[in-house]
Parts: sequence; C-alpha cells; structure tokens
Amino acid sequence: MTTREEALSVIQRLYGKPSNEVFKKLSNDNAGIHCMLKYLSIVGKPVSAGEISEFMQVSTARVSVLLRKMLDRGFIVREKSAEDARKIMISLSDRGRQEDRRHIEEMIGIFQKVIDEVGSERMEEFISVAHKIREIVRSETGNPDEY
Repeated sequence: MTTREEALSVIQRLYGKPSNEVFKKLSNDNAGIHCMLKYLSIVGKPVSAGEISEFMQVSTARVSVLLRKMLDRGFIVREKSAEDARKIMISLSDRGRQEDRRHIEEMIGIFQKVIDEVGSERMEEFISVAHKIREIVRSETGNPDEY
C-alpha cells in the first residue's frame, strides 16, 4: 500500500505550487471554499476580500458569496483592519484550519488509492508527460503563467 508520504510527494509534484489556474475554477462552491481555505492557510495573515479576489482572479462578488458561506460554516473570522477601520480583514478560524487539514488528508487518501491502482512507475511517467506538455504549451503561447 502506498504510504502517506508517497501520496503527498505525488500531489506536490503533480500540482506544484498553488497557481492562479487552480483558483479560476471556482464555479463549484465546495471547490471554491477549499481553494480559499488553502489560500488563507498559505498566506497565514488576515487579508481583505479584494486581496483574495485579486489573487484568485475572480470577481469580488464571487468572493463575497463564498466568504458568506465560509462564515456561516465557521471557517473564517472577520475583523476590522488595525490600519483602516472601514476595511474588513479575513482570516481562518480554528474550524477553518481543521477543515483545511481534513481536506488535505482526504486528498492524500485519494492519491494513495490512485497510486496503488495505477502503480508508482506509471504515475511517474504521467507526471513527467504532464510537465512536458505544460512546458510545450507555455513556450508556444508565450505566457509562462497561463498554463
């Protein structure tokens, strides 16, 4: 059986650093919420809705809808900015951090199953081919951040 560490290594190599491409796919509420949880976890400090919108390249209206749902679930804390009381800052609550960790563990479990069924060698080939395809597409489009 694939170990947790092997699955985590594949996930990290397959997806690399969180990219704006991942955050663009926010049509599904749960996917959007998990992307925002991950972003807030990575940033590790309070941020404004505008900063979230800018980083994720989605409208502030979309961010507001997701923030409301996250607040209702207890995943975030809203507080006034120390520098500008008119500005509301968003950060993860303890429950939000727990949900982010739970989702990570769920993804690791899924990838453990994928690796077990596909095999480590074929997974390595897939990762290599996927990276090569991305490299070619990026060089052909002239925009390294696009894909």
